[in-house]
Amino acid sequence: MIKAMAVDIDGTLTDNHRALCPISVEVIRKLKMPVILTTGNTHCFTRSMAVMLDIPKTFIAENGGVVSYSDDEVDYLADIKLCERAFKELGKITPNLQRHDARYRFTDIALQRNFDVIEASRYLQDLGIPVELIDTKFAVHIKVKGIDKGTGLKRMAEHLGISLKDVAAIGDSLSDIPMFRISGFRAAVGNSNPELKEMSDYVAKASYGPGFAEIIDYMHDEGLI
Repeated sequence: MIKAMAVDIDGTLTDNHRALCPISVEVIRKLKMPVILTTGNTHCFTRSMAVMLDIPKTFIAENGGVVSYSDDEVDYLADIKLCERAFKELGKITPNLQRHDARYRFTDIALQRNFDVIEASRYLQDLGIPVELIDTKFAVHIKVKGIDKGTGLKRMAEHLGISLKDVAAIGDSLSDIPMFRISGFRAAVGNSNPELKEMSDYVAKASYGPGFAEIIDYMHDEGLI
């Protein structure tokens, strides 16, 4: 039996314009277990989403860099100074870099998707800066290597006192792969990256919020929840 769910937000609970799907709200509010929002978005955004969904403020933001157990207990697992250095270097080869949410981020940097991510990744690797670029389809994130949704989920599982094999992970993008690797059950919505679908235990036919609802129905039918 699944005891907790780690759920991505953008592209999983929302549509492709980042509007929250009403069916996502309806389904989450009926779940009788902890729901851990796991996202590349900021702490303040994710906290607001938890409030709107009427779930506890236990979530993972900034692709694992920020782990919130409550309003009074938050872990910051990465140093944004490395990302700032990488951003400065990228500016030398990509002068039109545009940042998202700069004033609200603690551990990573989010950029508009207006540059060649593969070329930029090679450039940073050659410089030896221990960061990586992750394209979530909504933004490109500069994040510290070794910190991801998987490391954040490990921390959260320890805090909740549950085994990772009892956690279900639901998502849509490459940034969700680290938490898929360690979770007991993995499911992808229909709009997911092919690599994520390949490693999933169940792939929804529907996309976005309706796909999330389909996954929850499947888990009910299979006796997982």
